[in-house]
Parts: sequence; structure tokens; C-alpha cells
Amino acid sequence: MLEIKNVSVEFKNQKVLNNLNLSIEEGCILGILGRNGAGKTTLFESVYQSLPFSGNITWKNERLQRKQISYLETENYFYPYITGEEYLSYFSSKKENEIREIIGKFNLPLEKYVQYYSSGMKKKLALVGMLMLNKPINILDEPFNGVDFEGVHLLYDIIRQLKSENKVVIISSHIIETLFHTCDKIVLLQNGSIQTIYNKEDFSQLDTLRF
Repeated sequence: MLEIKNVSVEFKNQKVLNNLNLSIEEGCILGILGRNGAGKTTLFESVYQSLPFSGNITWKNERLQRKQISYLETENYFYPYITGEEYLSYFSSKKENEIREIIGKFNLPLEKYVQYYSSGMKKKLALVGMLMLNKPINILDEPFNGVDFEGVHLLYDIIRQLKSENKVVIISSHIIETLFHTCDKIVLLQNGSIQTIYNKEDFSQLDTLRF
């Protein structure tokens, strides 16, 4: 289990996360909802150990380490003069056949420089790299942004595959319907803490929320 206990983050004397607590079971797909500035990305970066925070984050009762996490950020940076194939060569995978199948479905021009990719293609390339890391905890910050209709449905399949492998997946999205399709639970982040946890049978209550 991934456990986030009393996590607080402060910027310029203003608390962004305020004694946040959250427990996520293995094999759980958890959606994070919140308005802009609610602290979603700060929460992800705290879990990823990329900024200082107070509190504790543990995985299977031991201190969480960055090497246990794959993180797909909202905006992904690539060196412009690197091909898709060269980018993926930096990653290793224990499930090469599955990755090749995903690459084939995404139809990425791996021989081309990444600077000529659309934003959706860059998102797909970053996603493949993340999957190749094969980590137990996977964070996806707005993964559906800029992805076409076909790519959205491939993302659904990939997220379900991660669940079948008993991995933890944490997703944020402004498109509530994408969370309905993928998540086991959705939490509402407000004022730096988790206000409400919705199970699948409660998702209809989220229709009234606007983000």
C-alpha cells in the first residue's frame, strides 16, 4: 500500500498542501480532481520526491523511494534533435513484446526527430517511455491532454493493463469522463487536503462539479 501521511508543502509562507492524508492499495486506479491551484501537481511532485515536504510517504511500510515511481508530467521536455527511437533506447523493459505492440498501436514515427512531433505524439512517446520503466507506482498528470480520440482509448487500455499487473496508478484530469472510465476511486482535493473520496458507485455525484 502507498500511504501519504500528514504531508504539507509551503511556498512563500502559503500552504499548498495541508496535512494531506491518503492511502492507495495495490492495483488501484485513483483519480485526483481539483481546481487549478488546488495542489494536484504539488502532490505528485511530493510523491515523486522532487520538492521538500513535511510528513511521511511510504510504500509497503517502508519509506518511498523515487526509483519506485514512473511520472508522466503534463508537459514533457525532449531534446529537439533526438529521434523517438533514440529516446526510447534510454529505457529498459522486462516486457519488450508488450511495449512493441503498444508502439505499433500508437503509430509513432520513431525515425523522425521529436521536434517534428505533435503535442499528442510527444505525449504518447513519453507514455511509452514511462511504461518501459515498469515501476510499481505510476503518476499520470493530465495524460489525456492533446491526445486524439484513438489515443484516449489506447490510454484506457494501458491503464487497465497496469491495474491487471497490480500497480498503483494515480491520474489527474480536467475531463471528468476520462476518470469515470478508468478509476476505481476519485478524490477531491481542496484547500490543500483531501475533502472527499468517491467510490465507483458514487461517481454520479461528481457530475455536478465544475473544474
